[in-house]
Amino acid sequence: MVQVVQASQLTLHDVETKFGLGFESSEDFFPEWQVAPLALDDYQTRVLDQAQASFRYLLAYPVHEELVKMVVISPLLSVAGFYQRPFRPIAEETTEVAIKNDDELIRGRVDILVLNDQIWVATIEAKGPQFSWHVGLPQALTYMVSGAQPTNIRFGLVTNGTDLVFIKLAKETGQYGLSKTFSIFNPGNELHTVVAVLKTLGTNP
Repeated sequence: MVQVVQASQLTLHDVETKFGLGFESSEDFFPEWQVAPLALDDYQTRVLDQAQASFRYLLAYPVHEELVKMVVISPLLSVAGFYQRPFRPIAEETTEVAIKNDDELIRGRVDILVLNDQIWVATIEAKGPQFSWHVGLPQALTYMVSGAQPTNIRFGLVTNGTDLVFIKLAKETGQYGLSKTFSIFNPGNELHTVVAVLKTLGTNP
């Protein structure tokens, strides 16, 4: 009998063991996130600055995961051009991955996918600010492993609203790496650099 396991129940150890993944800390493994902020126009700058200011304000109150998507992720995708051709965002997409020899099926719902001709440019997993971004890492990796896109290299983004971390996965080798932690509390507005990374991933799916 096949046992169904929810992706949200998996720990990072579970994910690394089940899928044969290993963390790669070399800077050479994940150069795609190491980009400079783009020259944004006045409107784009205002959108990102407002997103940062709004989320900082909301943190004085209980913040649900849906607000992370609305206040932080949606402006990022808009400024990055992911609401326009050739991209197509999909929210709450169900994904499944079967574990060989374990009679186990892992099932979950990806918060947001951004597709470009059926290639997943980014898998975005959002959590509330009461959680560390680490909580979303096992789920994001599970979705990246399970995706049917033809590319070996896959990218993801996990955020709790205050911190944002990019993920790179080489599916053939099982290696994955992480970007630095971008934060809305760091000096300036690092959402500008996050947009630059998203655009880089969009042009190199």
